[in-house]
Amino acid sequence: MKGTQVLAALLLAAACQISPHDSSNFVIAYNLTAGAGVTCDSVKYENAMEILKVTTPSLPWSYAFQGPAGARVEIRAWMTGTGAGQPAKLKATWTRAGLSTAGDSSFGITTAAGKFLLLVSRRAQ
Repeated sequence: MKGTQVLAALLLAAACQISPHDSSNFVIAYNLTAGAGVTCDSVKYENAMEILKVTTPSLPWSYAFQGPAGARVEIRAWMTGTGAGQPAKLKATWTRAGLSTAGDSSFGITTAAGKFLLLVSRRAQ
């Protein structure tokens, strides 16, 4: 083979191994944590295709998926505390690989035993 043919063959082989990266997509991640005495009754979240529900997830709980730009970032966690002073945090982040990360969260501390809701609802932009 001549030098240009070898170079062309190497470039073609390298191009076949490169997968294109769509920088408009996000990695969307949800994370739920809570202090002792707090449990989660259920979590409902949107994963860019459908709304899913997880009943009595173990804490800490997390989930991540790839979504398109403008995807709905929405998650709700129904919690139960057994007393006062018990913390819980729900966090959502959306990351565009190599470009940026943004997030939002919902945080609460119980004042007495009872049920409460944590909610994050945004659009990934």
